[in-house]
Amino acid sequence: MSYAEFERWRDTPLQHVTLSIVIPAYNESERMLPTLAAFAVAVSGLNEPWELILSDDGSRDGTATLARGLGWANLRVIEHTNTGKGGAVRRGVLASRGDLVLFADADNSTPIEELPRLIAQIRAGAHIAVGSRAAGGAVEAGKSVLRRVVSGTLRAITQLSTGVRLQDTQCGFKLFRGEVARDLFGRQRMDGFSFDLELLYLAARDGLRVAEVPVVWVDAPDSKVDPIRDGLKFLRDIVQIRRLHAARTPETDTGLHIAVVSAYPPGRRSLNEYGLHLSRVLADKPEVAHVTVIADRLAADHAAHAAADAPNVRRVWAFNDPLSAVKILWALRRARPDAVIFNLQMASFGDRRVPAALGLLTPMLSRLAGLPTITLLHNLFETVDLNTAGFGGHPLKTLVTQGFGRLFTRALLASTLVATTMPRYVKLLRERYGAQNVFLAPHGTFQVPQPPEPLPARPTVMAFGKFGTYKRVEVLLRAHEILLGRDPQVQLVIAGSDTPNAPGYLAGVQQAHAHVPNVTFTGYVAEDAVAGVFSSATVVAFPYSATTGSSGVLHQAGEFGRGAVMPHIGDLADLIEEEGYRAEYFTPDDAHSLADALWRVLSDPRHAAALGEANWRVASGLPLADVADWYLLHLESLVDHPAITAGPRGANA
Repeated sequence: MSYAEFERWRDTPLQHVTLSIVIPAYNESERMLPTLAAFAVAVSGLNEPWELILSDDGSRDGTATLARGLGWANLRVIEHTNTGKGGAVRRGVLASRGDLVLFADADNSTPIEELPRLIAQIRAGAHIAVGSRAAGGAVEAGKSVLRRVVSGTLRAITQLSTGVRLQDTQCGFKLFRGEVARDLFGRQRMDGFSFDLELLYLAARDGLRVAEVPVVWVDAPDSKVDPIRDGLKFLRDIVQIRRLHAARTPETDTGLHIAVVSAYPPGRRSLNEYGLHLSRVLADKPEVAHVTVIADRLAADHAAHAAADAPNVRRVWAFNDPLSAVKILWALRRARPDAVIFNLQMASFGDRRVPAALGLLTPMLSRLAGLPTITLLHNLFETVDLNTAGFGGHPLKTLVTQGFGRLFTRALLASTLVATTMPRYVKLLRERYGAQNVFLAPHGTFQVPQPPEPLPARPTVMAFGKFGTYKRVEVLLRAHEILLGRDPQVQLVIAGSDTPNAPGYLAGVQQAHAHVPNVTFTGYVAEDAVAGVFSSATVVAFPYSATTGSSGVLHQAGEFGRGAVMPHIGDLADLIEEEGYRAEYFTPDDAHSLADALWRVLSDPRHAAALGEANWRVASGLPLADVADWYLLHLESLVDHPAITAGPRGANA
């Protein structure tokens, strides 16, 4: 590191930091300056905009005054009464701003030069990286035999009694993702010596990924740690940690813990976006303290994206894995939620009959395990054309599939409650199956819609979704060629990816139609790019030959103020009639009919704007956040929890 880099950090306040370092201190005036200097020299050269926070725990020797007198622009000093090391670290972490947060001991026993190794673990996907004096490759200097014996004994007891499977929980050198640190310290309660173990206990309960990194450690000659006295206190603290977090009471918890079982981005299975937004709006509710997402594992080509997962996401089941139910139930057992919401369609767990069917048993098994369970069904076997949905074949196989479909519908109805997105689904389940535990939960729009962007200058048709079975784009490409004869400026955007039932479909279509001009295949659209894709379109096309439930794409078209062109069939027709969306219609699989319907919108900007505004107004009337209130209202009958039975609610039922 050059001295100039340190000078810039010392003299120029940073508006944005990626790294916060918290040092707890109690009467550390004799060694504080060397420690601060060592940190400043080593970290300023890491190319990480950073801040240093000294959390002074009621020192009586002028530690805080000494540090503040340095006048460093990016050093903050927090003073408070003496509570203990855990309280000091907590105050510093909760005041931090960084994407990464390190707490390190004031004696610099683990040299700050070890930090890049911990950062590498976080960048590789860990939620927490802990310095370890016991992991293979660690180097300890100056540690007495007594401390080694006590440490080994406490390590064995800790692993047996808490489930924290680390070799060293107490090394004072731990790095967190920023949002993870602030969440854990917001729930952590112990102020004393054992606060590290409490944090790691909570992390294990939450299913967070913790990397143990071997480090160099030098025992400070004037350390304040007494092996015998602090070892006995540590044993008492283990019991206290289990008591503090073993059960929820009005005094120890402020709201519900809800688990959501769903496909989840950046995975590309059906309903992944819905799972993302349902989890988000639930977590924003004052009645909900925590949401755990039990998600699908990522395919190999997307596994690197797991590092971007929020800390509450646990990827435990896989598409077409016959053991998905077992893995989900085990994850629920570890999470111990107050209630579970399954976000499902009939092929959520596989496109092969056995794993798909076995996965659908999970909600029933969840209820049998004693968990209040709501299953949200986006479609029903009875309303799905099995041939177009990819489950067809020999007539006898189709007949058997239909029989098992009805059987597994009954299994799903063994959930405590079942929600469906369409009124006729509620009617069907009540009349055909005699189900009395079914309620309507409309799809809703993912965000509270903002005023839509103006229509693009060039007429643009966009189709969005997962294609290859009942959503096929060949008819749309033929219609596009017809439209080019009327206006050579017309653009076509096919946004999305293959349905799991038809791998390679879009690549084949793109190759076969490479000669057609003004066509863009975007591939998978990440969540943060969805708004741009819809806003760049004049109209959204639905080249469907069948439907399998409420259309999330139609709700998104409304959210972004765009008109629709669709066949007047099945659930799409129901949505138009029941929720008030507007569209131009075409005959399924008829390219000329589709081209004419699109042209009625593209050739008349005022008509296109009127359709978009009408759909935007419908979407504005029912955001998913209001639907979440409906779920919480139904949970009142399932969960005896003060946050939901007595807490405030803005339910818009």
